[in-house]
Amino acid sequence: MSPSARPDIKIAICVAFHFAPDRLQYLETLCANFPGLAAEVDVTIISNATSPVEQGAIADLGKRHGLALSIFTPRGLGHPYLLPWSHFPVMREKHADPSFTHFMYQEDDMLVRPETVRYLLEAREFLRGAGLLPSILRVEQKAPGGEWYATDVTEATTMKDASIVVDEAGHTGFMNLYTCYQAMYFLDRESMTAHLGGESSHPDFGAWKIRERASQGLAFSNVPEGFRFRYVVPVNMGTQMIEERCFVHHLPNTYATNPASVAGKRWVGALID
Repeated sequence: MSPSARPDIKIAICVAFHFAPDRLQYLETLCANFPGLAAEVDVTIISNATSPVEQGAIADLGKRHGLALSIFTPRGLGHPYLLPWSHFPVMREKHADPSFTHFMYQEDDMLVRPETVRYLLEAREFLRGAGLLPSILRVEQKAPGGEWYATDVTEATTMKDASIVVDEAGHTGFMNLYTCYQAMYFLDRESMTAHLGGESSHPDFGAWKIRERASQGLAFSNVPEGFRFRYVVPVNMGTQMIEERCFVHHLPNTYATNPASVAGKRWVGALID
């Protein structure tokens, strides 16, 4: 992608990476993709990697793809489930730098495309007055190049019973799905200020388990009346299908390819009744 095609933002990205050699392949895919997400990209890998060999393997990924990459290894972590929460000190440091316009936290195996960043930026402006935030949808494939299945959403949402905000042209509506878990957040400076300064950045806030709470962002803070959470996905009002621009590929396809898993089995075309 040419530099002019990149969104004109400066983004601080934190990736939670519990070191495992077989997962470096996913982290490399992310590192190859990150430079196309913004005019300026600053990436920090939040990892338990402590040995020179492990840290060198991570650093090499950044070098291969011309990426400004840092590694942050928390001390006295305690339980490994707390690793995702270790991104907050880094984000607070980045937020103190006024040159950063946006902030993204994500797990280590989710491919966020430039198209999705552009959607998040555009939808954020439209939804601002409604007090809502644009969400992504994690998706997987059972076979390469196959149909998309929702990673986390296992039940359909009935459109006629849902609160919806529709754009001026009447083409796209924004609504809650059955769940808003997305294993990441993408916030601008204003919303990140609210997140870091509010209860949403505290480990005791929210109904999810401790690891998942680290990525909840502002999902459950100041939820507008009629909605169950602030995160909404874009829906084509004609086809009643979720728009693919919000799709983020969960690269391992963990749930879609596991016959014993309930998750990852609902086709994206069957998420709305």
